[in-house]
Amino acid sequence: MLIYAFRDARGTWYGDPDAAIQDVRPGRGVLSLPTAPGQDPGLFDGQQVEVFYGSCDLEASQTSYRLDDGASYAATWHVHELLSPAYHLPLTAPAAVRGAAKATVKLETGSPHRRYSLHADFLAEGRVEITVVVCTPDGVIQGELTGEMDVRDLDEVSRLIVSAPIASAAEPTSSAASAAPVKATRHGQAWTPEAVAYLKEHYRAGISPEQLAEELGRSEKSIRWKLYGLKLTPYPSDLVPDPRPAAEPETPKAYTVEAKRQLHPNAYKPWEPEDEKRLAERCAQGASLPELSQEFGRNEGAVASRLLKIKAEGPAADDALEYGG
Repeated sequence: MLIYAFRDARGTWYGDPDAAIQDVRPGRGVLSLPTAPGQDPGLFDGQQVEVFYGSCDLEASQTSYRLDDGASYAATWHVHELLSPAYHLPLTAPAAVRGAAKATVKLETGSPHRRYSLHADFLAEGRVEITVVVCTPDGVIQGELTGEMDVRDLDEVSRLIVSAPIASAAEPTSSAASAAPVKATRHGQAWTPEAVAYLKEHYRAGISPEQLAEELGRSEKSIRWKLYGLKLTPYPSDLVPDPRPAAEPETPKAYTVEAKRQLHPNAYKPWEPEDEKRLAERCAQGASLPELSQEFGRNEGAVASRLLKIKAEGPAADDALEYGG
């Protein structure tokens, strides 16, 4: 039996409330969370939350929680990460991570309309690789963010994101402002595997070339030519807003983590050191990029990016340099 989800006094769900359980109905209980003296508080310290528990296949942590009625149950890893103060310290290099080859922090939270997951891998030389995925409650991906930086910069970057006037950007603009051309901030720069993967996935999801131009910092003309080069659109011989034939509109496709893993089983999963070692070996043995994509259960863009990152040698690494033009 695992505590797999809980909700606070405002009725907001956390953990995995939609998890498939083997019981007819989940068990329910109340958990009062004390405030640990002398420690940075967790998100729910001092609060009383309603927990749901049952038999499920989710990953279990090594920690049990004692409910107010005296019963004790282990928690899933996601629930433990949310309830434990240790997982809510700033993402700087903690003492437990210093000197270690690699450590990982996983967080997940949510609301009735969104689920947010963060995966941070602490790398060598004081760097961290972070992936953030935003989904609807049923798993439809709404946004993705990934990158690598020095852990010493995380606090300032976090403050910058929080203080940025993002809300004002979503307010309606005047017709004159909306008609202003998008400035191509990456004019002339080579396409990276990540940018190509983003372009293909979001275009197939129904995002227009004009919006993609703004998101990728390129001209709309550049976006159309790249889509043509990827065989996603006809030859861009005119200047219509969308080069796809008007008679054959494409219905926007929702894509989920589960759907992507039907094609690539390891999509969105972190690269383990042994995976990187085997990838370098297979590349040196002459395996092609499509072969590595199938073998490692990831799309070609993700494999190409990792080959460049680990400085692999072989035909696939050479193809990775050219991936996306």
